[in-house]
Amino acid sequence: MGLALFHSIAVVTTIGGCSTYIGTTSASFLRQVRTNPDPNIRYVAYAKLGLPSIYDDEKHKAEAIETLTAKYAEAREPVAIRAIIVRSLGNLGDGRARPVAVRAANDSEAMIRLEGCRALGKVGKPEDATILARIMTVDTLEDCRIAAIEGLGSLKVQDPRINQVLLDGMEHDDPAIRLECLKSLRKITRKDFGTEPAAWRRELQPNVSGTTSGDDKSRAAYAVGPRPVPGPGS
Repeated sequence: MGLALFHSIAVVTTIGGCSTYIGTTSASFLRQVRTNPDPNIRYVAYAKLGLPSIYDDEKHKAEAIETLTAKYAEAREPVAIRAIIVRSLGNLGDGRARPVAVRAANDSEAMIRLEGCRALGKVGKPEDATILARIMTVDTLEDCRIAAIEGLGSLKVQDPRINQVLLDGMEHDDPAIRLECLKSLRKITRKDFGTEPAAWRRELQPNVSGTTSGDDKSRAAYAVGPRPVPGPGS
């Protein structure tokens, strides 16, 4: 239901946007998210703030990141808007957004968790791969697991343990999981060994085995990690 609501709000926003002018600059979008009482208009403005091309200089971008971060922390916006805030922060690709991405990836709301995983892949640090690997392993929702795999591909961590997790995912029962693991392995390794897991294992197994052989506990901890911590408003 949450994802359906997310898309329905987007549709309403698009319709409403036809008759409401909200400006074209970062300053105008910031004004809308700060003062406009209409959540549909704020949704559009928050989304626009995620476009790197609207910023004339670093000062304006920094102001937007600070505002988006503060608005997320306040947890006063509806879930769908908080999710689009996280998406915009990820799209800006700035490391200052990492704390929000980490928190969002652990949020109890699936819509926010999904965007958090994608954003973390864009603004995270190598150690954040453990968060994404855990989510792709234990999350109960397919969309969130796929978003976590997508995040791993964007993060591009050169770690044999992550390769192992993705190799295992290529043999998952769910074809969507298998496909996303393949795509992420291609991004991380910048290679393409086809679509068969056996071919990938043949090429990557020496490195994987060197890290994981005789260290099953370490591998398991890397894949599962701690339990999610509820985000703001959870």
